[in-house]
Amino acid sequence: MPATILSGRTVRDALVPELIKKIEALSFVPTLAIIQVGTREDSTAFINAKRRFAAKIGVQEKHIQLPETISEAELISKIQECNDDASIHALIVQLPLPPHMNRDKVIAHIDPAKDADGLTTGAKVMPATARGIRELLAFYHVPISGKKVAVIGRSLLVGTPVAEMCRQAGAQVTVCHRGTPDLVKETQAADVIIVAAGSAGLIRKDHVREGQIVIDVGINTSSEGKMVGDVSREVADVVAMITPVPGGVGPMTVCALFENVLDLCK
Repeated sequence: MPATILSGRTVRDALVPELIKKIEALSFVPTLAIIQVGTREDSTAFINAKRRFAAKIGVQEKHIQLPETISEAELISKIQECNDDASIHALIVQLPLPPHMNRDKVIAHIDPAKDADGLTTGAKVMPATARGIRELLAFYHVPISGKKVAVIGRSLLVGTPVAEMCRQAGAQVTVCHRGTPDLVKETQAADVIIVAAGSAGLIRKDHVREGQIVIDVGINTSSEGKMVGDVSREVADVVAMITPVPGGVGPMTVCALFENVLDLCK
């Protein structure tokens, strides 16, 4: 039997009315600043999705586009401007940054009180992808307390905060990566597999078994130019539940980002 599809779009659309109501209850219009360095197509696509969602729910966004040749010091100066601007309530720096910049150093200059991605030390909110996955699982009544969860990927933006979110929810978490020895053994032992490795088709049919839940965070471009995840399509013929790509974690991440914006405004 094919897996049940965990649609992020369905969950997002269910959450939108309440989000709009909470934003309308504020005495001001929230403003999110999005700093983009360069013109990467994938980054621009992600930013456009955020801008469309902002317009839908009544949040003002300020897209600050900077040239790829800008220095790290100039970028940090622009971040500081946003930190000091009282009309900006939340701020994100779109990742990845150009190779000549130190991501951690740049992120560290965001005011934690405005950090909508939840990446700074002392951040007031949970990173958006982790929050989105948590809400997706809750919507479909998938408990992870006491479950074995394999998180594949260790990035600052996704893998690490997702693993921490699962631990806080009471799960037994194993963190893996593309080079983990016996990756098949680790994934088959899990009740829930969350894949954020950035490697198209990394998880195949032999990595999974019946009854598992698979959350595919991967966003890759196939040779045909289509968006694909880190999980091969054949996996859906084996497991119990799976998120699609596109339409799974992506919409939830965008929704969770704006829930974070609202929380920062409070």
